[in-house]
Amino acid sequence: MEFFDFKNISSSWGIEINNFKKLSERATLIITNDDEKFIIKRKNNLEQFNSELKLIGLLRNNNFLTQFPLYNKHGDFSLSYQESNYSIYTYLEGSTFGAEESLRNPLIPKLLGETIADLNKIMESVDFLSEYPIKDLYQGVYGFALNEIIKVDPSEELQNAYQQLEEDIKNLVNILPKQLVHRDAHIHNIIFKNNSLSGVIDYEIVEVNVRIFDLCYCSTSVLSEVFTKEELRGMWIDFVGNLVASYNKVNPLSANEKESIWYVMLCIQTIFMAYFSSNEDIYKINKAMFQWVFENRNHIESKVVSNVN
Repeated sequence: MEFFDFKNISSSWGIEINNFKKLSERATLIITNDDEKFIIKRKNNLEQFNSELKLIGLLRNNNFLTQFPLYNKHGDFSLSYQESNYSIYTYLEGSTFGAEESLRNPLIPKLLGETIADLNKIMESVDFLSEYPIKDLYQGVYGFALNEIIKVDPSEELQNAYQQLEEDIKNLVNILPKQLVHRDAHIHNIIFKNNSLSGVIDYEIVEVNVRIFDLCYCSTSVLSEVFTKEELRGMWIDFVGNLVASYNKVNPLSANEKESIWYVMLCIQTIFMAYFSSNEDIYKINKAMFQWVFENRNHIESKVVSNVN
């Protein structure tokens, strides 16, 4: 899309733009003549967007900071333009923490853990779960991801690892608490200003899953950015321990959840391996991450236990 298109879209909100910067495939930062900032997002599914609006409303009613969409001149939250739908959101002042910074500063896992715990506590109260997809983590790994991985990597070592894990993962997924989760709770979706939360963004792929999914997803998102630096891998284990401890203080974890963190991280990593199975270089990095987490079970679990108990 060109400047002309963003100008046309924003005019329906009475916003005159001077410049824009594409942030992702679906999100664009727009800047007005007065240097005000907003975010334009393309919405592929209006039904999904309506569910997002209800969730954002619930979060705001519970004083949880988040990005929210603005009404346009027609009293709607979205606009149809060139066969797509668009919404404009407030811009959250602040920035996200970097992965290496998150490992070196012990305040950061504390802030992240508290934020995700607060978010999950509110999302647990959602009474419109039928509007969201319900995902089975065991089926996601053994019914889908592993089949995709084997197509490109029939490694006997890898298959042996999954055989060792299967019964435990199946049993744990059946007993773990499930609720609505953000599903994309990586560090770049959690914005802070002066170490205070500005807001959590991007609720497009919210789903019902095991409660600790967001906690584990945040952990692996940080590891993915520092994995090539051996020194930082050890620091990442400390980060996980601090992140889990901070979460647990706000939203206490069950004994089963504490014991399942290592398993759920491996499940998430497996899904990424499948997602990138057609990209050899990215697949290899994600496979190496899986194997490293798998091999470091004792270090990871001992850190979680010592920090939480």
